[in-house]
Amino acid sequence: MTELAEDRPLDAITVRAIAARAGIGYATFFRHYADKEALLADVADRLTQEFLARIRPLLQQRDRRGAARSVCDFVLEHLALYRALIAGGSGETVRAEMLRQCLATAANARTHPPDGPLDDLILFHPVSTILNLVAWWLRNLEAVDADTMAEIIERLVLTPVGNLRADPPKGA
Repeated sequence: MTELAEDRPLDAITVRAIAARAGIGYATFFRHYADKEALLADVADRLTQEFLARIRPLLQQRDRRGAARSVCDFVLEHLALYRALIAGGSGETVRAEMLRQCLATAANARTHPPDGPLDDLILFHPVSTILNLVAWWLRNLEAVDADTMAEIIERLVLTPVGNLRADPPKGA
């Protein structure tokens, strides 16, 4: 599916084409996935798990610039896949699945239960914002290099969230 997505929009890819490219029978596809969207969810899940495994140590060390650069490097290493999944026709669906998966994984990795809605916001905001920034970057890749994008992510998302975590508003 990801190879096919390099050549055409996800909406134009059929299960028959996926099966043919994978060298399996049409019916075999349905033994593993209910439909194309289930395969898409699986691809997004695997990508998210790999991404989180890479960025988590940097965030735990509070290396915001390193974490932001790691985001950009990861996107560039998987550029065709990100272009197909996030910037393609099913981008909203994929971003929603990646957001769900990132939030679930991050929530499970918490060292303490959430103290209130601010803790949930501190998870939701950076994950959703970074996914949307990546989608924007993919549309502007020729004009914005990875170092610049890393700085944007660090200054626009990671540092403000870190500041909010360090000094939460009263009543939050």
